[in-house]
Amino acid sequence: MNKRKGYIEELFTDSSPIDEKSTVQALKYFITIQRDSKDIYFKNEKDLTVEDTILIYGLTKKLLNIRGLVGAEEISASEIYQKTGIKKGSIDSAFNRLRGKYIVGRKKNYVIPNFKVNEIIENLKNIIKLSEKTKKGEK
Repeated sequence: MNKRKGYIEELFTDSSPIDEKSTVQALKYFITIQRDSKDIYFKNEKDLTVEDTILIYGLTKKLLNIRGLVGAEEISASEIYQKTGIKKGSIDSAFNRLRGKYIVGRKKNYVIPNFKVNEIIENLKNIIKLSEKTKKGEK
């Protein structure tokens, strides 16, 4: 191997593009996945904004795609509507707020860039903490 090729080797990794363990830890509070169909079901929906729902769904699809369990990680407003029943107008507004900040894409298909995953996970952890505090306060 020549030296020039060797230096670039230091930049490559064989690990997953995202930290799967921390992603799963954050997601398991909010969703379950049907093993056979790979359908995503929400738990604790009352704790979530429309934006949170979209990001959780998108993050779950990203994880499923990395594992080769779904064909694509892209999400769309119509898919979110079909899977959640949230009003279309609310979903469209939420996509507009998320575009450029947490999601990227063209026309109707969007993805969460890998470099945004950790920020989203931290936001989800904060939602979980707040929810648990609220539940303790109710008892």
